[in-house]
Amino acid sequence: MSDFKSAFIGNGLYCLSRLTGRTGRYQVSGIDHFHECRAAGRPVILAAWHGMTMMLASYFIGHFDPGSFVLLLPDDERGRNLSVWARKLGAHPFCLHLEGDSSLASARQLVNLVRLVKGGRDCYITPDGPDGPAYRIKPGVAYIAQKAQAAILPVGAYTRTGYRLNRWDQYTIPRPFSRIALVIGEPLQAPAGGEATALIGQLTAALHQVTAQAAANYYEMR
Repeated sequence: MSDFKSAFIGNGLYCLSRLTGRTGRYQVSGIDHFHECRAAGRPVILAAWHGMTMMLASYFIGHFDPGSFVLLLPDDERGRNLSVWARKLGAHPFCLHLEGDSSLASARQLVNLVRLVKGGRDCYITPDGPDGPAYRIKPGVAYIAQKAQAAILPVGAYTRTGYRLNRWDQYTIPRPFSRIALVIGEPLQAPAGGEATALIGQLTAALHQVTAQAAANYYEMR
């Protein structure tokens, strides 16, 4: 029954994503940052607040090589549902326990994720997910970027015509034919070694900035 439920939810999200992607109108700022990182041969970690996933992940998977994208998902029922959605879009779902599990199995999974990113896969991460608190970045994104020598691109999106779930992240599901503003900030570099606290502070500020800029750009769209 759980497999049927995951397939039902995942396929439903996929159909909605495809409809939104085909009918939506995106205004994208900062796409050069993405292309520059790829041209330099650097793996990219796209980081965004959790509530923006349905606006952002579908765009990147749909407009670039989907096989190169890894989506970091929680290792629970939500992750199983979203894995169906990600695979249907052509991305590589990667389920990982995200609540500080220090088991050997989780450590091995984290090493495998670092290898994928270091090998050239771009990774989409919501650093305040999957359960919040909102806008509070967990240290995993800095660790992955550091070990994989990847650039972190902060990304923000905004639409007024979407369904906003009344929960901690105000998760937004854009309606078909929505106008969506998307902003990609300048790449952040993880320190080669040592403390990553400064990077987490920089990423927090950058995510707030691109989110605010996306909202501002939205209201300037014609």
